[in-house]
Amino acid sequence: MTTDRRVELLADLQKTLQEKEVDASRVLVLATALAKSDPENVRFFADAGLIRRLGYELVSRQETAVSELVKNAYDADATVVDLIFSDVDKPGGTLEIRDDGTGMTRTDLVEGFMRLSSTSKVREPISPRYKRRRAGRKGIGRFAVQRLGRRLTITTQTKKTDKALRVSINWDRFEEGQDLTSISSRVEEVEKGQEEGTTLLIEGLRDGWSEAQMRRIWRYVSDLIQPFPLSKEKAAEGGGLDPGFLAEIYRQEAEELVPIADEETQIYEYAVADIDAEVDSEGRGKWSIESRLFPQINDNLIPIGADPDDPSMPFEHLQDVRLKAYYFIYQAGLIPAMMSRTILRIADQHPGIKLYRNGFRVLPYGEKRDDWLELDKVSARRQILPPIANLNFLGFVEITDPEGDRFEETSSREGLVENEAYRELTRFAFRILRAAVFKVAEARQTKRIASGRESQIEDPPEEKVRKAIRELRQISDSENAKTVLDRLDQSIDELERKKADLIDELGMLRVLASLGIVIGEFTHEIRSTLTAAALHARSLADEVREPLSAKDTASKLEANVDRIDSYARYFDRAARENAQRELLPRELGEVVVGFAREMEPSTTRAGIEIRTDVTGLDLYTCPMHGSELDSVLFNFYSNALKAIRRARPGQGRMLIRCGQEDQTVFLEFADNGDGVPEELRERIFNPFFTTSTYGGGGLDDDLRGSGLGLKIVRDVATGYGGDVFLTAPPEDFVTCFRVELPAPSSEELDAFDL
Repeated sequence: MTTDRRVELLADLQKTLQEKEVDASRVLVLATALAKSDPENVRFFADAGLIRRLGYELVSRQETAVSELVKNAYDADATVVDLIFSDVDKPGGTLEIRDDGTGMTRTDLVEGFMRLSSTSKVREPISPRYKRRRAGRKGIGRFAVQRLGRRLTITTQTKKTDKALRVSINWDRFEEGQDLTSISSRVEEVEKGQEEGTTLLIEGLRDGWSEAQMRRIWRYVSDLIQPFPLSKEKAAEGGGLDPGFLAEIYRQEAEELVPIADEETQIYEYAVADIDAEVDSEGRGKWSIESRLFPQINDNLIPIGADPDDPSMPFEHLQDVRLKAYYFIYQAGLIPAMMSRTILRIADQHPGIKLYRNGFRVLPYGEKRDDWLELDKVSARRQILPPIANLNFLGFVEITDPEGDRFEETSSREGLVENEAYRELTRFAFRILRAAVFKVAEARQTKRIASGRESQIEDPPEEKVRKAIRELRQISDSENAKTVLDRLDQSIDELERKKADLIDELGMLRVLASLGIVIGEFTHEIRSTLTAAALHARSLADEVREPLSAKDTASKLEANVDRIDSYARYFDRAARENAQRELLPRELGEVVVGFAREMEPSTTRAGIEIRTDVTGLDLYTCPMHGSELDSVLFNFYSNALKAIRRARPGQGRMLIRCGQEDQTVFLEFADNGDGVPEELRERIFNPFFTTSTYGGGGLDDDLRGSGLGLKIVRDVATGYGGDVFLTAPPEDFVTCFRVELPAPSSEELDAFDL
């Protein structure tokens, strides 16, 4: 650009800045042109087409795009977000996403939504009102919107403002060849439609939407859902207690909103039984049960009294109580596998029966490891054989006691005083749940069919083939035919040798399978014990004041119990998922983040930082068992833990990365332990070889390994056409294992409704 042109630009810029109403867009255009003509410096400039390219590269699936916007509502401390689809059978429809979060100020809008690669979620990883760990992927929301439709209208308001802000963005204006900063969108003040919150109206949807895709959104954000959440009043009173988060998806049909996905359709619809019970103001109780799978057990107004043998006897201390519970059995045939995973994830975060008093949630009832109705205890002791653990129920008990005559809070405001009314309440709730479980068990038992057939003894396959060869020899005179038959004989000999090898391996697998059953039984038994141990450890840590050494010991005991509980929950979940015996594509990012979260109590206690780095969205593996991925991760984790403890105890780091390259998804597990010696790298995947005992003894027992972990990892990977190997570690790490697995095809994802 000539000097004369630079002088013209500078003059135009000065003239524009001196005008009474400065045209900011004109200033940006002139300033950008002037910067480009700088003879001494060069700068990066963004092309407007970047918005479109990033939208499609970062968010490949439209369901993922919407789920990111739902997560943004969660991050804004919303308690509910409504998604309303209109005219979406084909492209061109609209989607409205409405939340009741904290909304955005003009500064939030400009510096957050309108700023590419905003670092606000990095700088503030915890939400201000309810102290939530932010769930949205940093900076993807705006690209998700562009991926979905051609036009966006944002309407947002905060409690402190009298007006709402509205800005409309036409994504079609962001064409290649234009500078990004030259495209402006007008913002205006309008009347508030609600006290606070944000509404996104996305018009001109680029794709049609099926109901299956809409339901998929709900599954993608199900880990944020809290059934029977804390009341808003209690949250306000408690100074930041999270009242919970719900997502509801609708289709607009004429003037009617048709529910597509919400708590009812995505959770409670899959319950084996729906249980209702109440005790009236005179102490008379009744309950009912309804089952879509076993309608023969449906029954209303079943009386229940203080005396188990006399249902008409009223409760002496119990009045104005209501119980609502949903009963789940996580078995094939009773609940679809995909929904079983979703509901299990929710139940694992919010298990059992919560307790409300006068509309306020009473803690810790219904929290993790709380067993106030002793459901886990009874289940672990096999006192009741059908499933009856806290994990099998989602529900609540609601008490109306405005004067506090019957139910009093303890002096620490942690729970209720265990008086006669409380004891009657626990007996009442437990008896209802037990009776419902027995009714379901009885119905399931009537459906079992005993088979009296004797299995016929047949020749093994190789003997059948040899018999066929002998018969062919008798009827064949051709030399060529005899040569072929001789080759078949040799092939069968080779197959029999391989069969012998497989029998040896099968014997080892039987040992491992038996060990797995033992571990499953152990974790099932120990979890109920841990519930009591955790409560006792917490009480001890709270009560011990002197000496300081005793208080420190009590705190360490509590931390150790939490650590054991994290292992037990992990193995318990892995055993449950393995029982499904279904091959399904697994979302690698979700598995990795969930694993790191469950191991966090253990790593924190050991002074180890565990981080995850998930690159890309929808990182589905080929169809496989969930427990196999669990096994891969845990074997890498246990090896890394030993390596770190040998090299630098208390200063460890682990990094789990995953992503996709072409048609392969990968998982990398890195640590800063003592590494794998070069001379052992070819042997570490051999069965029964372990670096824990290489080079002599002297190591503690808890640092020794069985030598089967990496062999199992290799078998899992190669069994699905993948691979596992050592790769170059990231900076500041010593060892890095990489597992590669085939990614599923589009046809496979559609077949599994993913």
